[in-house]
Amino acid sequence: MRVLLPLALFVSLLAQAALDSPDLAKAKAELDRIEKLVAGGGLPRLRLEEARLALQEAEQQAFLRSTLYGTLRVEELTEPLTRQMLDSAAKLVERQQQRIDAHRKLIEAGVASRLSLNALLEELEHRRKTLELAQAQAHLWSDLAEMARAEQQRNLEAESAASATEDEPAYGGLATARLRQIEKEFATAFSRSLPVSARGDTAFHRTMGLNHSGRIDVAVNPDSAEGQWLRRFLDRTGIPYLAFRTAVKGAATAPHIHIGPPSTRLRSAD
Repeated sequence: MRVLLPLALFVSLLAQAALDSPDLAKAKAELDRIEKLVAGGGLPRLRLEEARLALQEAEQQAFLRSTLYGTLRVEELTEPLTRQMLDSAAKLVERQQQRIDAHRKLIEAGVASRLSLNALLEELEHRRKTLELAQAQAHLWSDLAEMARAEQQRNLEAESAASATEDEPAYGGLATARLRQIEKEFATAFSRSLPVSARGDTAFHRTMGLNHSGRIDVAVNPDSAEGQWLRRFLDRTGIPYLAFRTAVKGAATAPHIHIGPPSTRLRSAD
């Protein structure tokens, strides 16, 4: 037997509904009475099965009153709870239809009048409307759940994009967030902006036949106070760099610190 709702939750909802459900209390009392009569031989066992079915229906009716018709808010619905609502409402319709089919046979046999069918048909219509309402609530819950999932996905994508912007290495293993940290700490230490002379590929580097993509040049002498501070930071964080103390033909025109791996040679200079 498939369990549609955690037992504890079902019992809790059922207990709450039972407080305001005289029909459920009546069905329980009737089942107790019939069990004793059947045990004593006063009634056939078939009556016991009918009483158990009546109690089951009373429980399902009470469950629907506490959920579908109760104070339970849409945002409190869960998938198992919704499925239990649908299952309960559908079974109530199915059993009522079975009663009607059986009663029609009695009418055809001349045992019952056609007028006696009206009350059964009215109850079937009521149960069908309850099932339609449960289906509408289920659709509403599904829509809300889908909206929540879509919103969560959008948030995850936004966080992922922000993380990629902040943390993905942008220049020679130096994350954008880390570069901002260097710039901030440098400005605090030396009261001026980090003197970045080249960010990534530049026309100047291309004229030298160098691919400077993903690298940064900082215009400080490696042996100056600023250069020593920067080199200590790069050593501490494991970021590769090159320290140019003089001009180097084909590689550097002035002292500076090159952050990132060495620039590669282009196949042909622009």
